[in-house]
Amino acid sequence: MDILIRGGRVLDGNGNPWFRADVGIEGKRIAGVGDLSGVKADKVIDASGLVVAPGFIDIHNHSDVSLLADGRAESMVHQGVTTLVAGNCGMSPFPLVGFSKENAERNYARDFGLRVDWSTQGEYEGRLRRQGVSVNVGLYVGHGTVREAVMGHEDREPTSGELGEMRRHVEDAMGAGCFGLSAGLGYAPGLYASTGEIVDLCKIAARHGGLYAPHVRSAQTFPRNLNEAIEVGERAGLPVQMAHIGSSTCQRLNWGNAEKVTLGIVDAARARGVDFTTDIYPYVVSGGELTMYVPKWAQEGGKAEMMRRLADPETRARMRPEVGEMLRHRDWGQLLLYALKSERYKRHAGKTVKKIAEEEGRDPMDVAYDIILAEDSNVPFMGLFGQEEDIRALMRHGAVMIGSDGTAEPGNRGAMVHPRSFGTFPRVIGHYVREGVLTLSEAVHKVTGMPAWRLGLRDRGVIKPGAVADVTVFDPERVRDDYTITSPPGFPDGIPHVIVNGVPTVEEGRHTGALAGEILHRGA
Repeated sequence: MDILIRGGRVLDGNGNPWFRADVGIEGKRIAGVGDLSGVKADKVIDASGLVVAPGFIDIHNHSDVSLLADGRAESMVHQGVTTLVAGNCGMSPFPLVGFSKENAERNYARDFGLRVDWSTQGEYEGRLRRQGVSVNVGLYVGHGTVREAVMGHEDREPTSGELGEMRRHVEDAMGAGCFGLSAGLGYAPGLYASTGEIVDLCKIAARHGGLYAPHVRSAQTFPRNLNEAIEVGERAGLPVQMAHIGSSTCQRLNWGNAEKVTLGIVDAARARGVDFTTDIYPYVVSGGELTMYVPKWAQEGGKAEMMRRLADPETRARMRPEVGEMLRHRDWGQLLLYALKSERYKRHAGKTVKKIAEEEGRDPMDVAYDIILAEDSNVPFMGLFGQEEDIRALMRHGAVMIGSDGTAEPGNRGAMVHPRSFGTFPRVIGHYVREGVLTLSEAVHKVTGMPAWRLGLRDRGVIKPGAVADVTVFDPERVRDDYTITSPPGFPDGIPHVIVNGVPTVEEGRHTGALAGEILHRGA
């Protein structure tokens, strides 16, 4: 054997109770599970008192570009993540042509110092392979990027020719192995698309056996946003893997109704045969871009046009009533800004919009829009959206798995980031299991076997002979995330060993530097 993990409590990923066994690894696969006391190995890991589980699968991740900047994926692999699925919320790093290429060239250089030298999915994957990556990566093709490539940020129906071009982009991506089509219907340009447009493109994903992964429309439209996701699955004939159901349905106007209302809709859809599943991250704090609080008509035409409108006092005044309606589900005091870089506003990082406005003696909306202008539209926020009881109700449901909605970050990052990028998976085990919301086997299933099943990864997400050796070894009593929105980022405790494709990637809590991750394709 190359690696022998001795004496651990094995959770196989399928929701079964733990059993004590040794796990042997040869090459990239698990060679044996059971009593391997007579077997010799090049490397032995003593797992006494520890749990041996499949590597965690993050089914909703946003690391597609950050991995090009740093392939070690430190904040993810230290959580026990061995596979992540990117290209979510309608934003994929391909196809990059026309307006989508111009946008990517500007944003990737600004945010990551990257030069765009790819256009297609295959070219993106080629660059990722050449650089190397520490985790396995699967991809969705993003409807927003496809629409941007063809139509820019125009608020209208596509012509027949434009729709045909969008279809070709989706067909190419699905043919290259994407897991499905993602949508970001809360962001421009996705928010300009009709339900029919999404259905049309999802039918292509359906023919390839793919999924529909929507970030639904604004939470203020609930329950219409959830019903639309279900409708697309029904009309296009494909499974729905809805993004972050907590932040999409549990805003202030729906507090306390997750079990009765939200899950009632989900259960009714599943009862009539809709293949609907979803994910959730274990926080009542969401994340996004402050431009989400700019009316959609004011975003039409792209960033330059939006910035021109925001700078015009008369146009800004026209926005005010609509913005007031948008804030019924979350006010300016719930939006905490971070990563501010402009000379005027960088000292306000870590404060809410309301707090900044109070300090400056100004109107919060004017402050928010001036910050967008000063920061070149790149203003991330963390925002309180829900109640703990709703998160617990959703997390327990059988159709809900765990997805971080986070980004792989380096360990030396000093700036604030959302805690989900460092703590999603240890928080589920270290908080929600200990609090009795989930059993340990349920929690592990929701981050291993269940997402593997949803993605059709038959040889991952499980501990069994012949499966790929993606393995996470953790201490269920010690694992925890201690990072909050007000403390500096740090790696979680209690996850000493992570193996990716048979290669030790975390040993005794330290990243080995291994880049053994692979690009995964649908049906592979």
